[in-house]
Amino acid sequence: MDSDDLGDEEWVCQYGTIHSPIDGKPFKCRPSIGEDPQELSLIRGRLDVDKVALMIQRRRPRHVGAMPGEGARHAKVADLRAAGFRVWATPTRANPFHVSVMPLDLQGTWTQDDMERFEGCFEPPDWKEGQL
Repeated sequence: MDSDDLGDEEWVCQYGTIHSPIDGKPFKCRPSIGEDPQELSLIRGRLDVDKVALMIQRRRPRHVGAMPGEGARHAKVADLRAAGFRVWATPTRANPFHVSVMPLDLQGTWTQDDMERFEGCFEPPDWKEGQL
């Protein structure tokens, strides 16, 4: 297995917030219009909401963790692949756990079907302080 490969049994997670929803949803389910490349960012591992929030909100003091209204959701790499997505590790110096995901058959921008298949891969989110 290459260092960029993820095993099917591995988990990935995504940060979300009710404070700045995208398309009316707390979790991003497509790249921004015109964003290139057409990949979404995830985090490798099954991390709790405090750890996910701190990885995304890097300026936040470490002792604070997630704020009410912030959440994390989790998916198995195998489920994303079975739904037609390419999932691969793309570590950076700032985030060694960075993962990229995009539809295998991408023809420009993510379609409504792509977004629905992506959303369907995740377990119900965990919210800070039981929010939502």
